[in-house]
Parts: sequence; C-alpha cells; structure tokens
Amino acid sequence: MALELQESRIAGGMLADAMLRVFPDSDVLRVRESAFLIWHLGEATMRLAISCAPEEGRGLVEAFKRMSLLEIMAPAAGSNEFDSAAEAVS
Repeated sequence: MALELQESRIAGGMLADAMLRVFPDSDVLRVRESAFLIWHLGEATMRLAISCAPEEGRGLVEAFKRMSLLEIMAPAAGSNEFDSAAEAVS
C-alpha cells in the first residue's frame, strides 16, 4: 500500500504540473489534491473494472473518464459548478 500511495503521489504530481501549465491561474492546492485523487482513483477503477463482467467494467472506466475530465477541465469552465452545490451542503 505504501508503494502504491507513493506512486500515486508522484504520478498525481506530474498530472497536477500539466494541469497548472494549462491553467496557470488555478488554485494550486486544489489542483494538486484533485490530481492526486484522480490518479489514485484511476488505478482503483482499473482494478475494479477487471474484477467485473466486461460490459460493467467498460462502463466503470467510462464513468471514471467522465468524472475525471470534468475535474481536470474545471478551470476552463471558470467557477466550478460543483462549488456552489458543495457550499450549500456545508
């Protein structure tokens, strides 16, 4: 688990660096946290997908891609539409 976590931190850091090059005015902490989580959940999604029936596994991968792309592209959309929903819940 420690090695998996370390690899997710490294790869997530590279993803964050790329995101920040594209969206340099983004909140750095938010981007780094999101990138780390996206990377780690991506690995978990692949493990889950291969343990399911092929059709279900493909659906899980597609769902992950949709969700992660929304977060990766959030700065392009300006204010994240989920921010107001999160504020309403807190």
